[in-house]
Amino acid sequence: MTDRQRTEPDINLFRAIEVFMAVAEMRQVTSAASALKITQSAASQHIKNLETVFGQTLFDRRIRPIELTYAGKQMQRHGYRLLNLLEDLRREMNHLGATTLPSLRVGMLASIATTLTPGLYDLLGKEMNVPGLILSAGLATDHFAALKDRRLDIAVTSERLHAGPGYTFTPILEEPFFLALPVDYIGPQDDIHAICQHLSLAQFGSSTPVGRRTDQHLQRCRLDLPRAIEADRTAMVMAGVITGKCFAILSPSLMIDGIAEGMPVRLAPLPFPSLKRTIRLACRRDDLGDIPHRIAQTSQQILQQAFERHFPAIAGQVLYHDLANPQH
Repeated sequence: MTDRQRTEPDINLFRAIEVFMAVAEMRQVTSAASALKITQSAASQHIKNLETVFGQTLFDRRIRPIELTYAGKQMQRHGYRLLNLLEDLRREMNHLGATTLPSLRVGMLASIATTLTPGLYDLLGKEMNVPGLILSAGLATDHFAALKDRRLDIAVTSERLHAGPGYTFTPILEEPFFLALPVDYIGPQDDIHAICQHLSLAQFGSSTPVGRRTDQHLQRCRLDLPRAIEADRTAMVMAGVITGKCFAILSPSLMIDGIAEGMPVRLAPLPFPSLKRTIRLACRRDDLGDIPHRIAQTSQQILQQAFERHFPAIAGQVLYHDLANPQH
């Protein structure tokens, strides 16, 4: 037996990490202990044991509420992954021998979440008998990290994710971007510089994937356009357009929820080289059967119907990938 083995406490590592994560979130040992239904001294001992095992101080106790040290922040980052893996293990063990999944976690782009949710609920809850459907909306950059950390099983996303041995990607559609103009705008539409004499650009911020993609495209086109608004949600960008003082560069899927909520815009072709993006389904190669393919098919059908209803003049410019047969 080594000296290290003699000095390390015999601990339940996973329970200690669970306690640590609760304290890290609440910034108070007493509150965390109460939430976990253990005594304050037991919670403190778990934290002390972790610090002994790893040889690092995890909390700065000199300030109130306590704060994570750098080592504590690293422990928290790994803790999320470990607890998610344990939850996945629990779910998979419960699933063995069962005829249905206990739950399915699906992430969607925020701009299409409202449009897709009813149809996906009907598909999974009514047709495929998935009793628990956990839906989340967010930016495309969130999706791959969530898939990697097993916080999501499936994502309907636009992010250019890197293919790997543990993931599959199914293209759903490819859509062009358009100028979104105020409905009462009567100025020029075929010269971007002339448009900018009347309107300023409302755009997604550079922290968002679509904002970065738009910025890169404008740079390639050597366009430096005056900007009035930068935001991280479509509704805020479209709100700038409906003031009558801004235009935006948007795709149909980015506009669909806003249009459905009564935020009308006038669409015109981009007066510079085209910009497109692909919406795809991404998932880990777990035992989900034909669920990913069915979700991709249903998402495509819902979006195609929504585009034809709300954007009849430009719906034909969207390219829909062939999803007639599951990809293996």
